Amino acid sequence: MEDYRMKFYSNNCPRCKVLKKIMDERGMKYTLISDVDIIYDVAEKANINSMPFAEIDGEMLSTTELQEYINK
Repeated sequence: MEDYRMKFYSNNCPRCKVLKKIMDERGMKYTLISDVDIIYDVAEKANINSMPFAEIDGEMLSTTELQEYINK
């Protein structure tokens, strides 16, 4: 697994699939985290309650923030 500056946390939900497809189409590099135990632990600590979410350079992005980041 490559270690890119973005960690993309996804449980393969419909929104996860859409954002993953957009990121792939734009050639964005990320490390995919799909282990549910890790996802729940990170989400709880970061007070995130929707999927997907991401961590970029140590900053946690909610689904909405991730969408905004992708659309920049």
